[in-house]
Amino acid sequence: MTKPALTKLFEPVRIGTMEIRNRIVLPPMGTCYADEDGYVTERMKSYYASRAEGGCGLVILEYTCVDSPEGENLSYTLRIDDDRFIPGLTELAQAIKKHGARAALQLHHVGREGKSQVTRMQPVSASPLRAPGHETPRELSVPEIKRIVTRFADGAERARRAGFDGVEVHSASGYLLNNFLSAASNKRTDEYGGSLENRARILVEILHAIRQKVGNSYPVWCRINGLEWGETDGITIEEAARIAALAERAGADAIHVRDFAAASHMLLTISPPPGNLIPQAAAVKSAVKVPVIASGRIDPELAEKTLREGKADLIAMGRWQIADPEIAGKAAQGRLDEIRPCIACMRCGETVGEFNVPMLCSVNATLSKEWKRKIAPAREKKKVVIVGGGPGGLEAARVAALRGHQVVLYEKGARLGGQLLAASVAPEKHDILPYIKYLEGQMKKLGVTVKLNTEANADLIKRENPDAVVLASGVKPAVPPIPGIDGENVVTAADVLTGKAATGKRVVVLGGGMVGCEAAEVLAGQGKDVTIVEVLDKVGSEIMTLFRRPTLNRLKDRKVAMVTGAKCLEISTDGVRAVTRDGERLIQGESVVLATGARANRDLLQGLSGVTVHLVGDCIQPRKILEAVEDGFVVGNRL
Repeated sequence: MTKPALTKLFEPVRIGTMEIRNRIVLPPMGTCYADEDGYVTERMKSYYASRAEGGCGLVILEYTCVDSPEGENLSYTLRIDDDRFIPGLTELAQAIKKHGARAALQLHHVGREGKSQVTRMQPVSASPLRAPGHETPRELSVPEIKRIVTRFADGAERARRAGFDGVEVHSASGYLLNNFLSAASNKRTDEYGGSLENRARILVEILHAIRQKVGNSYPVWCRINGLEWGETDGITIEEAARIAALAERAGADAIHVRDFAAASHMLLTISPPPGNLIPQAAAVKSAVKVPVIASGRIDPELAEKTLREGKADLIAMGRWQIADPEIAGKAAQGRLDEIRPCIACMRCGETVGEFNVPMLCSVNATLSKEWKRKIAPAREKKKVVIVGGGPGGLEAARVAALRGHQVVLYEKGARLGGQLLAASVAPEKHDILPYIKYLEGQMKKLGVTVKLNTEANADLIKRENPDAVVLASGVKPAVPPIPGIDGENVVTAADVLTGKAATGKRVVVLGGGMVGCEAAEVLAGQGKDVTIVEVLDKVGSEIMTLFRRPTLNRLKDRKVAMVTGAKCLEISTDGVRAVTRDGERLIQGESVVLATGARANRDLLQGLSGVTVHLVGDCIQPRKILEAVEDGFVVGNRL
């Protein structure tokens, strides 16, 4: 079902002298798509050009280093600190602008979040105060500050020569300019510290220096933190409004508002509600006359509401455009149900921020490969049978159907989603539900024949007389050889999460990986007395670093007990008998929940001799959503 096209979101808007076709912005996000020397790559051009082609109004390049190596924090940071980078940047600007979008570039210096293993230099900052998880920086001298001001201005001039329509000065997050703006990181007593006007001096000087280089008609703006969460002496909403006003007086043509969470706040949650930063943008907008760009997990409908209420002038959609580069075009046509949603899994942030490798997306297998992963009509139309309605099978079905194949999908459960159904029940994973709904909608739109409550077998598949079979049959629980594990009081974590199995008041969760933690948290939320028993020395060792500490904190808040380094000897109606560091003990529980891992389910494979079979997802080996979707796309596009 289509919805009426949005109107305010697709009105033209101006930033300075630059007119933008609509109010959707691709904000700067680190990608690691540059090469190791900081040059533009084909992968980078593919990523940015695809968002422009998808209908985005303004594309802002990721943070681009104005002062290498001191100002870098990743091994694959885009650079603009030398004229030799201009040709590649020119090609990138042209690739974006040929699709009707405006192209801008963000000027950046990493400040105290620099890494000496990358730069071979000690990080620098306003003051020698260490950011959590980072090295202690050295304090910049006044002559060094003046040199950095010049480097930003030189970068802006190179961006103009490369054909970019404007530049954004990165003075947000925990990077250098914000190290000066925030009293939490700036304890200087000279003209660059103390009062807000002094702390903002470097930003004001940079804006003035850029204007001297590029003139008054070239669009220049800055990105600031609208609020610093959990930071003593951090920037408040009121201070953000004052910083914005100072930037406007210094020549900024717009203000781009985001937030910044100190380590203490990030321990609580990494999945804030949609639109959580709109109040900060609204406060800034009340203090300035120039356009304000809002951000914070804003979808098209919320974007329209925000604009109509006058709380912002443009809307940054970051992770939404990572997941679906065509979101702007689909929204303009009222095809909101066809937008592939971001599931807030943070795989994009993990790949770049934690592993320093090119950005990936769990739900978009074409990310940065758009130029070589086009979906084209198949030369020969085939009948394809897909077994399994999880993310891998559904992606294979979607892509195969788009190519014109006749697709029949068998799912033994009552609804589509596979392991996504259990995952969506877990706390802070509710964003998976819209993705399941999107996939269900794609099956209907594309004419895929879906047979629910039907467990496929070899005879059934062969009667379909398919040209190809895609086996996406997922996993089976890994059941260790523990006496009593087949008892009536033993259930699987998946059955608990999906409501297929009930437990008693006292529960032992056997296995402290991600699934075990999720089951424990759900049960504890129901008022159960829960103990996790884990053979390793710590619980949640496989959970993404960004999620692990918040997960453990929530388990602690719900009074979930944890027994680590424990080998289970026996399961009885009284609970689990295990050997721990303190010797053998009984861990009491009326019910035992198995979260001991999974193994690939390829039971059907032996009966399908003589049939072309492709494996996707966990039936190859247990992995995550990203790998299942990747497999499904590749197979669907090869059939």
